[in-house]
Amino acid sequence: MKRIIITLLGLIYSSVTYCQEIDMKRLEAVWAKKTPQTPMHMAIELYNQKLYFSMVPFVAEHIIQAETITPEFEKLIEEVVLKTGTNSLAGVDPKHLVRHQSPSLNLVLAFKLFQQEKYKDVAKLLHTFSPKHRFGSEALMMLGTSLQFLDQYSAAESKYELCVSTAGDLESKAKHERLKRYYAIIKESCQTHLARIAYKQKDYQRAVLQYEKISKNSYLWPYLLLERAWASYYLEDFNRSLGLLVTYRSPLLTSYFFPEAEVLTALSYHKLCLWDDVMKTIEQYHQVYKSRSDSLRGFLVANKDSDTYFLQLMLNPIESGEKLNPFIRNLITQIRKKVKFSVDLINYQASREELERWKLSFEKHKSPLSQSLARESQRSVSWRTTHLNHFIKQHMFGFINDIHRFSFELFNIQLEVMSNRRDLLYKNQTLISDRSRGSLDNVKRRTDQHFYQFTGEFWADELGDYSFGLQSNCELVSRIPANDKKKGVK
Repeated sequence: MKRIIITLLGLIYSSVTYCQEIDMKRLEAVWAKKTPQTPMHMAIELYNQKLYFSMVPFVAEHIIQAETITPEFEKLIEEVVLKTGTNSLAGVDPKHLVRHQSPSLNLVLAFKLFQQEKYKDVAKLLHTFSPKHRFGSEALMMLGTSLQFLDQYSAAESKYELCVSTAGDLESKAKHERLKRYYAIIKESCQTHLARIAYKQKDYQRAVLQYEKISKNSYLWPYLLLERAWASYYLEDFNRSLGLLVTYRSPLLTSYFFPEAEVLTALSYHKLCLWDDVMKTIEQYHQVYKSRSDSLRGFLVANKDSDTYFLQLMLNPIESGEKLNPFIRNLITQIRKKVKFSVDLINYQASREELERWKLSFEKHKSPLSQSLARESQRSVSWRTTHLNHFIKQHMFGFINDIHRFSFELFNIQLEVMSNRRDLLYKNQTLISDRSRGSLDNVKRRTDQHFYQFTGEFWADELGDYSFGLQSNCELVSRIPANDKKKGVK
């Protein structure tokens, strides 16, 4: 969730390809004046020609040189942040960002400090940020997260609740669907943090209620099934935990697969003393995950030093990647649904479109200014390519590392089951074996919870409401030796 804090910016402002020719005469005229205000005027002219990435260096230069910035230029800074992301201005020295008392620049600096894990500084910087500002809901989310990392849970909850209401109001007032989706993501992200705070405080019932406030239509919802399952596990509602996890078997969620879900499944069965189910889960894990992950690691490692391979893998048709490994399709689909990737890809594509415009301009004008700006545009594209490629690579290697990490945890669970069985054998005891595989009597649910009798089919409205009805098998009975049984011992 940490990465979502600012990557949302720009999601609703995706660039459209602008094919009109760059007006170099206007740019040359502004550039020729060579006054202290030239960077500001260049930024304005570039903005008017929809050359958003090219205006960033001039905006930064004016921020550094100017004693004060005008309200008009403050609005221009807002547009830079929206069109290109906060990272574009993150290279400006913090002393220049903070001295202008600009809300937009404060947000840029806060994001920079947040990445450096300087949460006290972030909290201090955003403490007075107005919720009514254009970036108010984003600032509230970052402030709440910083307070959460500082273990100031009560203060964090207050900011998240304000974030939920602020983003919710903006969502309801938004006139465009993309804008509605943008504020819905912010609202749902803050709602998720409220659930996680309750979970962190071991108030699992409250955590479950907070999680359930997030719509099944949310892009976050599939990821939260696992978190909800852990909360149910700690509430000792193992049947509910298993029901949430089996949701990932739905055809609608085929791209969402998490090794951790298999560990929690094994643990839930273990708590019910269904040891055969535990062993079957572990066996399936090794059949499905382990062998395929080894081949996946092979070709990923072979390309780990490339700055473009993983991005190209994402941009190529899915079928071409699927031939390399069965997991590729699912990984690509999963990465594409991440907010950070979506926003970074929008910026990457927009910067490439802008570079093409500069190339055409240089071919026609051959001027030093067009050459210089084309070079700057190329640097911007190269940086974004490397950045996006690294994100994809990190996610894919993280998946492989998870497979091996959770494989070790499953191995420990397997040892625990074997140890339990051995102990029972030594004690001449066994577990109940003549029980049914499930009953509605074993299902726990609140009066306001939906309930469906799972019949082997996955319907969209049932997703997330499944619960197993397995009876605990943990009751011990004495083992009757074979020779005593022949004698009629009861």
